[in-house]
Amino acid sequence: MNFEKIKEFLLEKKIYLIVGVILVVGFLGLKKGNRQESSPAVENQMMQSSSSSSTAASNVNATTSSSSSASKTVTCDISGAVKQQGVYTLKNGARLQELIEAAGGTTARAQLKAINRAILLKDQDKIHIPYKGEKVEPAATAGSAANNQSSGPANNSTDQGSGGDKVNLNTANVTELQKLTGIGQKKAEQIIAYREQNGSFKKIEDLMQVSGIGEKTFASLKDQLAI
Repeated sequence: MNFEKIKEFLLEKKIYLIVGVILVVGFLGLKKGNRQESSPAVENQMMQSSSSSSTAASNVNATTSSSSSASKTVTCDISGAVKQQGVYTLKNGARLQELIEAAGGTTARAQLKAINRAILLKDQDKIHIPYKGEKVEPAATAGSAANNQSSGPANNSTDQGSGGDKVNLNTANVTELQKLTGIGQKKAEQIIAYREQNGSFKKIEDLMQVSGIGEKTFASLKDQLAI
């Protein structure tokens, strides 16, 4: 083997080897730089995605909190033998006894055995506390809140025995009494006040004992009355 010729060949090709090495090193350096430049972009996208997820989670929590707040109370209407009839707002989960207390308690004319003071209230319940002498079924009265009926035991205020639509003077509430000809809210309240003070009406003619109701008024509505 002629080592002298090999040595001369390598010396002639030395410049090409140096250029090749430089090109390889330059290529590797350029590739590494591109990889470093792409990393911040990827990180930025990840941060934006994380921020969007946090915003969405916050919106869901706000909606859930609003719904929870809206259901923390119940508003109910109570009438009948309580000291202050009206509409009251109580905490969710309140029972009938709490509504009665909010209305100032029952009057001496209340028929307590006809109601269940332990029932849970629901929003928009209409509760009627019957007076002594009212013909009501305890189950119907107690179920007024549970079934969210609009009038509770006052449904018995019409004269079912006669099959007509007459108003029962002993069971009708203010709203039902106003259905009578010539009876407004004030007179309806006077009728109930008379009933509380004097007991149940014995005959429909006793209505003329109420202040402001004379023979003329009675004559115009007597066919609508029942006892």
